[in-house]
Amino acid sequence: MKNLRNVRPWFAFTTFVCAAVISGTALRAAGQAGTGETVIQKATEQFESSPLKSTPLDKGVWMFSGDGGNATALVAASSTLLIDSGIDSRVSELGDAIFKATGRPVTRLVNTHWHFDHTGGNIYFGSGGVTILAQENVKKRLSSVQNVPFTGLRDGRYPTQALPTVNYSDSTTLQQDAQKLTLVNYGPAHTDGDTIIYIAPANIAVVGDIFSNHFFPIIDLASGGSIDGMIHSVDQILAQTNEQTKIVPGHGPVATRSDLQDYRDMLVQVRQRIKVLAAAGKTIDEAVAAAPTKNFDAKWGSGYVSPDVFVRMVFTSLMDGSNTNR
Repeated sequence: MKNLRNVRPWFAFTTFVCAAVISGTALRAAGQAGTGETVIQKATEQFESSPLKSTPLDKGVWMFSGDGGNATALVAASSTLLIDSGIDSRVSELGDAIFKATGRPVTRLVNTHWHFDHTGGNIYFGSGGVTILAQENVKKRLSSVQNVPFTGLRDGRYPTQALPTVNYSDSTTLQQDAQKLTLVNYGPAHTDGDTIIYIAPANIAVVGDIFSNHFFPIIDLASGGSIDGMIHSVDQILAQTNEQTKIVPGHGPVATRSDLQDYRDMLVQVRQRIKVLAAAGKTIDEAVAAAPTKNFDAKWGSGYVSPDVFVRMVFTSLMDGSNTNR
């Protein structure tokens, strides 16, 4: 029964503790400074203290939330496929909840991107023989130390057990009994390794941190993310969904296509306002002082990314000559 529940053996637990010292946990603590302290502290407090909740999405499909990024599980006759693995400190709790819901062992794990709140449980599952799949850049990011501007996050160089062993570039498909999963990368957006998963016939789209409901997003500039790329990916998701689609965001409750459209409109308007400020020669601090998000703050500003930090991310993205409008 322990194997079915993916409980890691003693040697894996030892490896996990050592890896935490040299990678995720220690480096995340070391990276907390300045404006980034607010982002990381808020996120960590939320992930560590929120109750783990299970939400049924369709027959044999559940979303688990509260222990990091949202995780989605699809059960088949003899196995469970998991999308994202939460944070490392709560992965055994997540594993128990998944097994309670599905009654089947996790055999495959898909990561929507490399950030610790979506990959923290990788070593737990990987050490138990679970096949980990992701866009090819996720393995590259997890294999070395990464720094995320404006957040204080410094993480990476994950152990071998936590790395994806099956990688794709642009798109691939998986089958989980009657459900077909189409995995797509639309180019750099939140990061350069984002995966959107369309599940049919359940009509579910799992979109990772390209969309958080209702929070200003992190744009991981060091990982190739950009405001233009975020909007481009959201446009593609909108084109592939309908009003009946259940959209699983990276964080927050299950959303509708209308929620995603509102998010897209917010991104576009904020981008345009910051473009005007930059064209007028404003510095990043002056752009923050102009409060270009102010009419969106009540709806989108209650997460761990403050309006000021979000403005700094967008401003920097627009000033980077490598980012062009799509």
